[in-house]
Amino acid sequence: MKQIKLISISYHNFKGIQDFQIEPDGKNVNISGKNAVGKTTLFDGFLWLLFGKNSAELSKFNPKPLDDSGREILGLEPEVEATLDIDGKTTTLRRKLSEVWSKPRGQAEKIRKSDKTELYVDEVPYKLKDYTTFVNSMIDEDSFKLLTNPMAFNNLKWQERREILLSLIKDVNDDAVIKETSHPDELKQMLGDHTAEEQRKIIVAQRHKLRAEIDGIPARIDEANRAIPETSSTSKEILEEMLKTYHEQLNEEQANLQALSTSTGSLDARNKKAELETELNSKQASYQSGFRLTINSLHDDLSKLKMQRHNLQSELNMNQQVLDQLGQTQARDMDTKQKLLDEYHEVNGQTFDEESLTCPTCGQAYPKEKQDELREKFNTNRSEQLATIIQNGKEIANRIKDESAKATALSNQVADQETQLKTLTAKVDQVQAEYNKRESAIVPFEQSNMYKELQKQIAECDQQIQSGSGSNTEAKQVVQDKIDKVNQGITDVTSEIAKYDTADAQQKRMTELKDEEKLLKQTYSELDKKSFILDEYVRTKVQVLEKRINSMFGIVNFKLFETQKNGEINDVCEAMVDGVPYSTDLNNAARINAGLDIINTLSKHYQVTAPIFIDNAESVNQIIQTDAQQIKLIVSNDEKLTAKVGE
Repeated sequence: MKQIKLISISYHNFKGIQDFQIEPDGKNVNISGKNAVGKTTLFDGFLWLLFGKNSAELSKFNPKPLDDSGREILGLEPEVEATLDIDGKTTTLRRKLSEVWSKPRGQAEKIRKSDKTELYVDEVPYKLKDYTTFVNSMIDEDSFKLLTNPMAFNNLKWQERREILLSLIKDVNDDAVIKETSHPDELKQMLGDHTAEEQRKIIVAQRHKLRAEIDGIPARIDEANRAIPETSSTSKEILEEMLKTYHEQLNEEQANLQALSTSTGSLDARNKKAELETELNSKQASYQSGFRLTINSLHDDLSKLKMQRHNLQSELNMNQQVLDQLGQTQARDMDTKQKLLDEYHEVNGQTFDEESLTCPTCGQAYPKEKQDELREKFNTNRSEQLATIIQNGKEIANRIKDESAKATALSNQVADQETQLKTLTAKVDQVQAEYNKRESAIVPFEQSNMYKELQKQIAECDQQIQSGSGSNTEAKQVVQDKIDKVNQGITDVTSEIAKYDTADAQQKRMTELKDEEKLLKQTYSELDKKSFILDEYVRTKVQVLEKRINSMFGIVNFKLFETQKNGEINDVCEAMVDGVPYSTDLNNAARINAGLDIINTLSKHYQVTAPIFIDNAESVNQIIQTDAQQIKLIVSNDEKLTAKVGE
């Protein structure tokens, strides 16, 4: 393992440090001083010497000293020099930022140009490119930052941290992971020549396509449904019978027309008969409508009353159910209220245990401050419990009050509805009786004198037709009109039957779409199962990875994956100490030790150790040991920077 140790380092006019030198000779060193005297600046200078950047990784920061107004103090040129021991070989590096001035011809004053960076290795001047190559031959910049700053690793993006951690171990054998799952054969067959991630992408794409098809089915069903024509209230079977009847009538009328062409019957008698038959039909309709008018009005009234009674009964049943549910809720809330009251008396009756004021180990009484603290804690806990119980009790009481008010109002409403229902039922019975009475009083038209007289006249016309003669032109036209009417009926009925055929075809299409939707959902469910099997594989691999990586650290454990609410696993990278996340809840001392633990592991991986600058080291009671040299930056009351070697 390559070891890089700091033998000595000196700072001259670097930021706020005028002159400072330490000589740890490869040993640990404590550098202390008050805030703002330059402890962090020491690390900035070390990084500037090597890479031309500060600890914030800024290459454009200004290393020159500034006055109280924030302006550069001219003539003071920053310089840092360090001697390093690299595997027993001593190397001295030096970086200096020199001012460059020139006096243009014809001007009295000098003009400052861009500063010049001077670089030296063992006092040999180096160009920037060669100097960078030399430094990187010791250790590359990224690795150096990770090995010298305890905070550097966790300041990286989580993706970068995760990539570094995964590079610490060899890839996990997939076959071994597959055997640990509950569906090894299915998983192996599913993966085939694909990786788990590739197979997941395939499933996601298939699910996306299926979901689009499934989501589109309802619209296609709706389209087919809207394409169903509005059919007649008459069934298709009846329409087909009507069509058959129309064809029979057509044949009959066509035969009548043919008969009229050769008939010698009286035209006047035939016309008179037709008029009488029309009058007969009209009289029959008028006769029946006269009787039915009143009874139909009663029938409508009866239907409306029955509908009102049905609606009222439904509302009554619904309100009664709600009232029953309110009663159950009130009973539960009353039980809860009583339990809270019992709990209040129990807590209120608690007394402080005086024996708790004595140490159970030595038997001596605690100091008065400790006793007061215990009593105060007891009283505070009891007060908080009582306050919570009272608050819950008030909420329950208010709820019971509201429920009682609702129950009272609903009970009154139920009583009113029951009264209305009795009144409405009596009204229905009354109208039903009147309807039955009037319906039984109707006399059939065929038994009336009007019907008998018209039938007599029609019979006389029949006798005249059988014995008379004359023109049949008008009679033929009458028959032809009937034929035209029958043909129109055939056209209309055929059109209605076609609507039924269209409706049947669309219904069949809807059934096919529903079957297709069922099949798509089944396929989608199978993909869900595959996704579950893949998730199990990923979770198993996750556990193996985390276990192997975490075994390489002393106090730090890494969470490399997290499960979302939908069950999917996301890549993360969170360092934890004793279960406490580094990024949110870990205190500064624990963060420093966590960083040192990480540096120990990374040093073994990179096979390099380098001086570690530990800022705010005073916050850590026990800093963990490292193979690398430690330079602790400690806040103290010292007015100037003080270095102490060997600790």
